[in-house]
Amino acid sequence: MNNDYIGKVLRHFVKLVLIVGVLFVAMHLTGTLAIAPADLIGGRGFVLLVAVVAISATYPAYGFTSYTIEGDYESSLPDIHRAMLRCGYKAEGRSAERVVFRATSPLKRLRYLGGDDKVVVEKAGANLIAISGVRREAEQARFRICGELSKKE
Repeated sequence: MNNDYIGKVLRHFVKLVLIVGVLFVAMHLTGTLAIAPADLIGGRGFVLLVAVVAISATYPAYGFTSYTIEGDYESSLPDIHRAMLRCGYKAEGRSAERVVFRATSPLKRLRYLGGDDKVVVEKAGANLIAISGVRREAEQARFRICGELSKKE
């Protein structure tokens, strides 16, 4: 496993723990918690911890993806930038064959806390463009970029 994978796992683990914690506190305060808070230290708490760890450990495998589409990377850059702006992303870093886009909305940045709001568009070969990032955002970027590229045909 590389450091990027481990970072994604840890960020997702922290998010899940926070969500579960907020839910437990809210349920406890409203009197709708089905177990006593002390039960979280026993077997039920251990099962919950194992589930959170398992979900976090597998999240990068199912939560992130990469798509390859047809198109000339260099001549398509203006269309790619336009499509990504429509998705709510702006270019943050750029090299000769790669552009890193980050979310412009503070809410989207908060949702993908820790840098997971990044979508990378890069040259993948002759007449191929790769789009990678969080599955939902990468799919939206793929859809928009393909739409922009089809306008040129």
